[in-house]
Amino acid sequence: MKLAYTTLYDVRDRRTWPPTQLGLCQAGFSIAQTLEQLGFNIEYVGNLTKPRSLVTKLKWEFYNKIKQRDYYRWAEPAIVRNYNRQVQRQLTDIDYDVILAAENCLPIATLKAKTPLVLWTDAPLSALMDYYPYMSNLCRETRQNIYKFEKQAIDRCSKVIYASNWAANQAISTYNISSSKVEVIPWGANLPEMPNEAEIEAAIAQRSRDICQLLWVGVDWTRKGGDIALAVTEWLNQNGVPTQLAVAGIVPDSILEQSPQIRYLGYLDKSNPEQYQQLKDLFLNSHFFILPVQAESYGHVFCEAQGFALPCLTHQTGGIASIIKHPKTGWCLPKNSPIERYGKLILETFKNPGHYQAIAEAAYQNYQASLNWQAACHSLIKLLENL
Repeated sequence: MKLAYTTLYDVRDRRTWPPTQLGLCQAGFSIAQTLEQLGFNIEYVGNLTKPRSLVTKLKWEFYNKIKQRDYYRWAEPAIVRNYNRQVQRQLTDIDYDVILAAENCLPIATLKAKTPLVLWTDAPLSALMDYYPYMSNLCRETRQNIYKFEKQAIDRCSKVIYASNWAANQAISTYNISSSKVEVIPWGANLPEMPNEAEIEAAIAQRSRDICQLLWVGVDWTRKGGDIALAVTEWLNQNGVPTQLAVAGIVPDSILEQSPQIRYLGYLDKSNPEQYQQLKDLFLNSHFFILPVQAESYGHVFCEAQGFALPCLTHQTGGIASIIKHPKTGWCLPKNSPIERYGKLILETFKNPGHYQAIAEAAYQNYQASLNWQAACHSLIKLLENL
C-alpha cells in the first residue's frame, strides 16, 4: 500500500519542526518510520510554506493590541487554502492509495481527495480551545475559523483517528460525527530506544528500598504540576519516607534555590546520545513518575514512563486516562486533590514491595500491549486495509 503522508512540517528534517510542537512532530516521524519498517511505501507531502500577508499582520496588530485577544494566522482562510493548494500540487506528482494526515486538520481542510483520506491526530483543535493557556484567549474570528476548517476536514475523511477516548468523544460531540467514522488508536512512546524485558526486571529489582526516587520531566513547570510534585516530595519526607525529586526539564531559579530535595538535571535532549542515556538512567532508577498536569491533550511521556515500568501519578484530564490504567498502572486523581492523597498513595505502595512490583510490572505490560509505535501502526494497518 502506498501512502501520501501529509504534514505541515517536513517529517524527515528536524530543523523544520516547530520548537513548541516537538512531541507532535516526533510522533509524526515515529509513525512514518514504523510504517516504512512494516513495508509501506511512503510518499512525503509537507514542508509547507506559510505565505506572508499584510492583511494577517494588520489583523494581528488589531486583535492583540486593541482587543487584547489572540489571533492566529495559521487559521486564516487564505493561509489554510494556500496550504491545501501546496498539498494538492505535491499530490499530482506522486502515486498513492491513501492520504494519511498525521498532524492536524489544516493541510487537508479544503483538499479534494480522489482516494480515501484519513486523519490521525492526538486531539481535535477545537478541544484545545479554553483548555490550553495559548488557546484560551482567542478572538472570535480565529475560533470560528478553527471550527469551520476542522469540520470541513472531518467531513472529507473516510476515517478520523484520535489517540484517546477523550479526544474522540470531544470530536463526536462538537461536530456531531457518527461514531462509526471515529477510531481510537493510542500513540506510542517518543524515545529513540526503549529497554528490553531483562533490563526492566533488573531495574525493578535494584530500585532502592531506602530512598524513594520521584521523577518529573517537563518544560512547563506550572502546567505540568511541578509545584505539586515538589509539595508531595516534602510531604513524604515529613512523613518518614526519605524522598528525592529528580527533575529533567526547565525549572524557575527561585524554585531551585529553595528546594534541596530537587536533583536537577536540566533539559535533556533525546536526540543527543549522551543526554538520552542520562534520561534513560533516570527512568530506570526512579520509583514513580509524577507529573500532575493541569492540561494535556495526550502525554507521550506517560507512555515512556510505563515503558520503563514506572507507576505514574497525574491528574484525570485530557487524554491521559487512555494511557494510564487507574489504579492498575498508576493513578489519575482529580485536580485540586490534597497533597496528602498523592503522598499516601506513594507511601503505601513504596512500603509494600510486592504491591509496588505488581504495579510496576503492569505499567510495563501496558506499554508493551498498546503504548508503542509497532502496536499503534499495526492497528492503523488493519483500519487502512478495511478501507
